[in-house]
Amino acid sequence: MMTSEKITVLVKAAFAGTSGQFRPGAFFDDRLDCIRVIAKDCSFLETRINEHLTVLEDNYAKDSDATPYVGFTIKGARHFCYNNGFSLEAPIQLSALLDAVLRSFPGLLVEVVVNGIARPLVKNKKIEQVEIWGISESWPLAAASAQPA
Repeated sequence: MMTSEKITVLVKAAFAGTSGQFRPGAFFDDRLDCIRVIAKDCSFLETRINEHLTVLEDNYAKDSDATPYVGFTIKGARHFCYNNGFSLEAPIQLSALLDAVLRSFPGLLVEVVVNGIARPLVKNKKIEQVEIWGISESWPLAAASAQPA
């Protein structure tokens, strides 16, 4: 049985060497099957662009802020990556991922979001790649992509 002291030691060990400060980054949310890029630690509103792309807007952006946009989400990440030829075994460059978004969802609004919001955000915050992890063998596309051709 875990005591509160043992749990405290484990938590401290897990966060040893980290400052505890927010860092902009990209991550794969396994439970929601999406890629999230978040550049600012704040409360935000999600504005859906289409069934796969959402932008994140700072709820309390000040007039002096250069942009109210603080991130974006790509939903259906496993299927999207599979359909666009990305290996789920290695980190994916965000520039290539954004190129695939443009190819997959042509249209003026998506182009404005990708080139006017997402690309400047990842460039300014130096967010270069995302790792897709949490793929299980029970997921059909993961199992299919792991089999030799």
